[in-house]
Amino acid sequence: MTNEATSSVVAEVACPFCGLACDDLSVDTGGDALAVVAGGCPKAQAGFARMGVAHAGAGARIAGKAVSFEEAYAEVARRVKTSALPVFSGMALDVNGMRGVMDLADAAGGVVDHLYSEIGWRSTRVVQDIGYVTTTLAEVKNRADLIVLVGTDVVTKSSRFFERYVWNDEAMFEPAPSARRIVYLGGDLNTAPGRSPDGREPEVFDFDCSRMPEALSTLNALLAKQPVRDAAPLGIEIARWQALADALRAAKYSVLVWMAGDFQPSQVDLNINAIMAVVRTLNVSTRCNGLGLGGADGELNASMVHAWQTGYPMRTSFASGIPLYDPVHNGSARLIAEGETDTVVWVSALNDTKQPPAEACVVIAPPTLKLEREPEVFIPVSTPGVHHVGHFFRGDKGATLPLRALRATGLPSAATVAAAITAKLKEVSA
Repeated sequence: MTNEATSSVVAEVACPFCGLACDDLSVDTGGDALAVVAGGCPKAQAGFARMGVAHAGAGARIAGKAVSFEEAYAEVARRVKTSALPVFSGMALDVNGMRGVMDLADAAGGVVDHLYSEIGWRSTRVVQDIGYVTTTLAEVKNRADLIVLVGTDVVTKSSRFFERYVWNDEAMFEPAPSARRIVYLGGDLNTAPGRSPDGREPEVFDFDCSRMPEALSTLNALLAKQPVRDAAPLGIEIARWQALADALRAAKYSVLVWMAGDFQPSQVDLNINAIMAVVRTLNVSTRCNGLGLGGADGELNASMVHAWQTGYPMRTSFASGIPLYDPVHNGSARLIAEGETDTVVWVSALNDTKQPPAEACVVIAPPTLKLEREPEVFIPVSTPGVHHVGHFFRGDKGATLPLRALRATGLPSAATVAAAITAKLKEVSA
């Protein structure tokens, strides 16, 4: 029997490697790399193993040559100070890391942009235009009797969704989770997890997901009791569409689930707007909610911190001395493509696989990131939830999970690096 006082296994660990932020992991810290021994998924296992090392010998570099961290901080401050418009991109950070970068961007007069905000700002536009009616993962777990997955299987990005929130052992309200009805809208999806524990197959409306606006328009028309002239929209008999509309009306608590990143970018706001139309119609006579899932790579950490510190969504510029929100103009890809920025600072503590843009002259990231090209300045950082404590917004916006420190490292956090550069910047300005 293992002596708990000497055990190297840490229980109730929250995972920062996808938007579900599952907090039931057990991680063995005794080996050279961290090992998930219970509660994990392939993404968690790979993330903790790859990034959960001590990073012995990792250090800062300028033009590929080893320098002290202080020298690297001073060089970044110099570059940012002399920049016409610095752009801070990446932003795969925990809450405190994002707060630090926001302070730096404010002091530098720069633009802040998350690597997924091209999708995010389109989702935000729906909130601005018509509002959202959404629920949480806990509500799905305890109340949902009909779950419609719109253009996503969820599990491709968040593999434990069904395990933790759909086919859970028990729920606070009727019906029992095993009786839930699962419907997929769209083809080329992994529908196997939608099979119930007693073997019932999910219902699949198989069509090209690029035609999702047509599918949602059909569903909205039927719910509004408007005529649909096509006998087989998207090649699917109208009777099946009508049966789905009737099932949604009859459900006690239906949920339409989507992941904006699985939609075509040009259709994000169109599709979510149509989903919200379904929700509004159904809530006249029953209960229906939407559930937009995201949060990968600190996406919600970034947007939440950005909102409470500026009052605006992501993509705000501090160039004028006050925050100015413009989701189109302030996109980092557009600013780079149009030559409107001369300094791109890539900051990512949670992702060591995504390559920074070729124009990034400063990269602040884990040393496990295998760079395709050497930036002018590289500063290695530790990872929240692995090397230091932090906080992580779950993908449904329903909870903020505490991240634990599992392995000591000599590397600073992204928050520490951002604060040090901000201090150097003020010294340059003095």
